Amino acid sequence: MRNVVKIIIILSLLSIVVVVLKKVNQISDKVNNDKRFEKGNTKKLPLFEFYTLDSVPYSKYTLKKDKNLVLVYFDPDCSLCEKSGEVFQSFKRIHQSSQVIFVSHNSVEKIIEYQERFKLNTIPNITFLRCNEDDFFTFFKESSTPTYFIYNKKQELIKVINDDVPVKTILRYIKAGQIDK
Repeated sequence: MRNVVKIIIILSLLSIVVVVLKKVNQISDKVNNDKRFEKGNTKKLPLFEFYTLDSVPYSKYTLKKDKNLVLVYFDPDCSLCEKSGEVFQSFKRIHQSSQVIFVSHNSVEKIIEYQERFKLNTIPNITFLRCNEDDFFTFFKESSTPTYFIYNKKQELIKVINDDVPVKTILRYIKAGQIDK
């Protein structure tokens, strides 16, 4: 009986240590991530090339120079990505002065289905692109969906959001990108 109690105590302590180490690692990653985006350490939009749903090349040079950019990496089958579709459909007024690009590695059919489901094909400032999954990671160093990249008019990164965050947070950074700096 005493041995069972000792084993339970040891396993409990090990579990606590693992949880604490995981939390410390998360905090360390967050601090390192925040340092990457301090003033003076801005990241410029990478030179990418993806394709429209009609297979036409689309690159950094295709973008409008007088507008900020909201780039959304998404997966049409992802439940969190459905929130992205709802947000951009519902809050057109807030992002209408931005250029919004949705990028996915899924098939054209799935992307079009997503686009139509949320009626995003009726919003003029939203473009849908297709890429290879490896290419997106190569350019943007992110592969989780959804991930939002918000750039100002100078194509400097303002914020990367790749968590399930409240809609208000996403919209706040979109508005921040529209301010001339």
